[in-house]
Amino acid sequence: MAGYSERSGAVRVTVRLPGGGRKTSTFDTRREAEDWAASIERKAATGALSDATVGELFEEYLDNIASKTDSAKWNRYRILRWLRAPLASRRLREVTTHDIVLWSNARCQEVSSATVNRELNLMSAAFTYAVKVRGWSSSNPCHEAHRPEKGRPRGRELLTPDQIRAIVAAGGYDTDLELSTKTARVVASWLLSLETGMRSGEVLRIRPRDYMRDKRTVRVAAVDVGGRKSARSGRVNGDPSRLVPLTAEAMNLLDRLLASMPGGQVVAVGFSSPPYLVGINDQQRDALWRKVRDRSGVEDLTYHDSKHEACTRLSKFLDV
Repeated sequence: MAGYSERSGAVRVTVRLPGGGRKTSTFDTRREAEDWAASIERKAATGALSDATVGELFEEYLDNIASKTDSAKWNRYRILRWLRAPLASRRLREVTTHDIVLWSNARCQEVSSATVNRELNLMSAAFTYAVKVRGWSSSNPCHEAHRPEKGRPRGRELLTPDQIRAIVAAGGYDTDLELSTKTARVVASWLLSLETGMRSGEVLRIRPRDYMRDKRTVRVAAVDVGGRKSARSGRVNGDPSRLVPLTAEAMNLLDRLLASMPGGQVVAVGFSSPPYLVGINDQQRDALWRKVRDRSGVEDLTYHDSKHEACTRLSKFLDV
């Protein structure tokens, strides 16, 4: 059964498929929409829609869903890698849970179990899309697949004062008092994370109006994709923001970032309301941080270790 709606001179048609899926498209005329709907219904009746390959599913899921989430960058990397794998050439109707287990076991030889589980979550979401939205399959082969056991959590010790000084020096933060370089601004953002426990995406999206110095707080708006570690970030109707209290050092860092905020910032994906205090994007932060860390000689450290470091520091002031 096809449903039609008209808007702005165009005709949108939705065809409901067996199993609860649906296909939607937009045309200039009602006649074109009706012809397309009839064609889709014939294919559904004969089972022709089930001829889609896993690769076709991955490509469509990336374009329509995975590229629009907070994890768009990594979703694209993972799915493009899958498209080069033998599984991508298989017909959806041929894929079984055993195939997913074989893929998972092989992948476990290359990366950690935590990475495999994250990739399985993404793959499962794509197969669910095939079942519920496209009607290309009747079941999700990932649902019954055995998952690798969770690995041990990272047990990195707290940073020493010497290690923090090494990172500060490697980024030129101690000599660039006006934070004129992007590298120095990355180090400033990391130090701010150490003081507040804020995530990288949250720090990079602080706007001047979010910094309420008189109240010693900063507002995490969490309205842009990437601005908060949540699938809801950038796609909510309510107010997902929160207030983060500031230490004296955090206020000093924000004062310096505000005073030296780069000009000429433009609207970009994930950064819809410039200017921003730090003035760099997620990709720049990631690349520059890795260079600073490697140059400092501090081993086994990620940017996001700053969250755990901050929690440990703040716990000293809480009676739990």
